Amino acid sequence: MFSSPLLNLASWLPRSRANGPGTRMVLWLQGCPFRCPGCQNPDYLEFRLHRIVTVDKVWEVFEQLPDLDGISFSGGEPFAQAVALAELARRVQEISKTVVCWTGYRLEQLQTGEIPGATDFLPHIDLLVDGLFMQGQTDNLVLRGSLNQKLHFLSANISEDDVANIPRQEWVVSPDKLTYTGFPI
Repeated sequence: MFSSPLLNLASWLPRSRANGPGTRMVLWLQGCPFRCPGCQNPDYLEFRLHRIVTVDKVWEVFEQLPDLDGISFSGGEPFAQAVALAELARRVQEISKTVVCWTGYRLEQLQTGEIPGATDFLPHIDLLVDGLFMQGQTDNLVLRGSLNQKLHFLSANISEDDVANIPRQEWVVSPDKLTYTGFPI
């Protein structure tokens, strides 16, 4: 019997404009092996069960929002859940939507095959933002918190022009909560 892979989510937003080009669903994954001083999401670092959902459930919600341009994965560390995210990202790309992912790993590390699921996940990412957050290297950069982080356009589906005017910060108001997302200045 086939079962849908599980994801451990720290948080999510059904729509955001500050986490990649266009309007995107954003998933923040729970758990991160890195402990970057000044991390914007310190509550997402601990490897603990938070909100367990199946890839099928996330996909079902994604499909109900046809106006989305894609999905973005942040954290925590998305590559700690690369096997499940590869499946979700594959589905997103199959319907001609895009995938953006942040990681503390460097692209070269992910390509070695030493991180479980990374080589299956990478082909389904259109834009990878790699590198640890370095508190002493902050700047006003698109989609990045520090100067050492790099944008890797892994497909022709997202280009530098697509990310030029993304808002740096965003407040999302819903009936039950107020969510801040983006990159502090």
